[in-house]
Amino acid sequence: MGVLYHLRSPFDHLLKLKSLLRPDGELVLETLVVEGGGGHVLVPDGRYAKMRNVWFLPSCETLLAWLRRYGFREPRCIDVTVTTPQEQRSTDWMPYKSLKAFLDPGNRCQTVEGHPAPRRAIFLATC
Repeated sequence: MGVLYHLRSPFDHLLKLKSLLRPDGELVLETLVVEGGGGHVLVPDGRYAKMRNVWFLPSCETLLAWLRRYGFREPRCIDVTVTTPQEQRSTDWMPYKSLKAFLDPGNRCQTVEGHPAPRRAIFLATC
């Protein structure tokens, strides 16, 4: 959940996840995605929403292709949701800056670096 984009090799991670599932096991994968067609991947130069460790943000079509390529069956995207500042906010438990500080104040549809604002997707696939 929410780690694929933090890994330098999303491919190795998908293979590891597959190796941990029993035959006919189901993968539930939640990750950040960007809009775009097959083959579209955002590789941020520097930071993404002030995070240093974001390496790959694929489109839904691209991630579905990756899942098929690594032998997952029936991969599908079941939800895509834009992350809102209300959802990811500072609280008594997490008093640090949060999403609101990482979005462009003049255009909340993009990060302070000019990338598309975070949207997450949930994928299901069978091993």
